[in-house]
Amino acid sequence: MASPAAPAHDTRERLILAAERLFAERGIGEVSLREVGAAAGQRNTSAAQYHFGNKAALIEAIFDYRMRTINEQRLRHLAEMQVEGSGNEPCSLLEAFVVPLAASTSEPDSHYARFLAQFSTDPRYRTSWDWETATSLRLVWNGLRRCLAHLPEPTLRARLRMLEHLVLHTVADHERAGEPSTPDRPAPWVTELVDAAEALLTAPTTRQPQP
Repeated sequence: MASPAAPAHDTRERLILAAERLFAERGIGEVSLREVGAAAGQRNTSAAQYHFGNKAALIEAIFDYRMRTINEQRLRHLAEMQVEGSGNEPCSLLEAFVVPLAASTSEPDSHYARFLAQFSTDPRYRTSWDWETATSLRLVWNGLRRCLAHLPEPTLRARLRMLEHLVLHTVADHERAGEPSTPDRPAPWVTELVDAAEALLTAPTTRQPQP
């Protein structure tokens, strides 16, 4: 007697987790949708294409799967900052950016930070971050821009890009090493990362990058 088919949401989750792991390990451009289906244990290797249509939609599904929790934690952090009156301080905004992301590495079998590190360096895939689960990320980014409005725009863009690489690759390294953090008690490396990120953003300017 054949076993019953898995519910569609279970299949989608297995595909998302398989894609996250493969993209993190090998790079987004090096993995096909058929390989994702096979890694997710699907006898029909076209399952990823059936559920998501294309790789770009699968990537957005990974973001949505992971960012719901991160977004909730970050919004709570931002709300607490407003109550404390620190909502316009770079250090507080960076804590809101880094702490929930670092906490995501404590999820079982998480490859999310390593996936993000791969995504951030692949010019073929970009996102506008305009969906609901990215609300807190947009608030942090807009807040940092307000804090650093005195910088020339080319300098600000360059530093925000460096910030992205610093944070994503550092969190990815600690995820790979099995050194998780938590939202309420960030690991020491998280505090050090926030300090380094603040120093990067607020360093004095000695030369102006070309537009």
